[in-house]
Amino acid sequence: MFVESIRIGHLRCVRSAELQLRPGLVWVSGSNGAGKTTLLEAIYLLDRGRTFRGRRSGPLTTRGEAGTAVLGRVRQGERVKQYRWTSKSARGGMDGPAFSRFVGVSSFNIVDGDPALRRRFLDWSLFHVEPEARSGWALLQRLQRQRNAWLSSGGRGKPVWDAPYAEQLAAVWAKRRAFTARVDSAFRTLTADLSPVGELSIDWRWTGQDQDLHALLDSQRSGDIERGHTFLSAARGDVVFRSASQVWSGSRGENKLAGILLQLAVQQVVTEASGQRQLVLLDDPYAELSAKYAGPVIEAWGCAADQVMVTSLEDPPADLIASHRPALFHVEQGTFTCAP
Repeated sequence: MFVESIRIGHLRCVRSAELQLRPGLVWVSGSNGAGKTTLLEAIYLLDRGRTFRGRRSGPLTTRGEAGTAVLGRVRQGERVKQYRWTSKSARGGMDGPAFSRFVGVSSFNIVDGDPALRRRFLDWSLFHVEPEARSGWALLQRLQRQRNAWLSSGGRGKPVWDAPYAEQLAAVWAKRRAFTARVDSAFRTLTADLSPVGELSIDWRWTGQDQDLHALLDSQRSGDIERGHTFLSAARGDVVFRSASQVWSGSRGENKLAGILLQLAVQQVVTEASGQRQLVLLDDPYAELSAKYAGPVIEAWGCAADQVMVTSLEDPPADLIASHRPALFHVEQGTFTCAP
């Protein structure tokens, strides 16, 4: 699966661009603010219908223009699908599984960031492996809303929602734990080869995992009534990183590398389960990782995806050019040129 062509109109600093792409490694170089990440953002908009940048990134549409439009062709085997995103419709190709995976600054924080980030990452990845799992999460949310309504009204009468809620919460947590175990196997192998601290492992831990959830809800009911909502929920629990069976926390650089390798491990599990090789948008890895690890990480992603788009301030190192013969693009002030 890869982006065959993309046309961009009035997206941030890119007023107009049309690129013909091919599978394999695509390298986009340019100075800061030239438009490198905007190209990745355009692909992400086609795929997800939203940006990966935060709310403080400013307006998508180029200043002085009425709107933004992105058109793209994505090839999967013999099939070619047209994608379109405009700022007026604000919809991308959301009628199927996501075809891209963005690995950027926010992604690097997955190890030492807020637990909610890891939960969202884990659930989003799980849904790609088991699409039917979404219905279990939706059922849990409905049961939680019903129990919360009962709690906020004073919790009078029998706690009829406790048993079904506890049962569904246990099912959701069990799926998270099983999926984490699958990712752990790939993560151990990757970190053993590429991490400076050696093999790392992960597991899923949550509040009350060794207790009967129905009994735990019963013990917390008075507090839940006082709060007006259920404390014990899917918004609890976290991925725990371990080294030699001990809880592990690395330096900032080690955490960034572990975060990238965790995403790569997830990608391998998704591909194994679904047969779908998502294209990878790798934003400026040399700015986040030392050269010693950036090259091997790009190589590893290249084995897991049909197309890897890398942005960088500099041209690729000679060994990557020799081994991958990447498609080379350079961008300045929103204008892309293709190297011969």
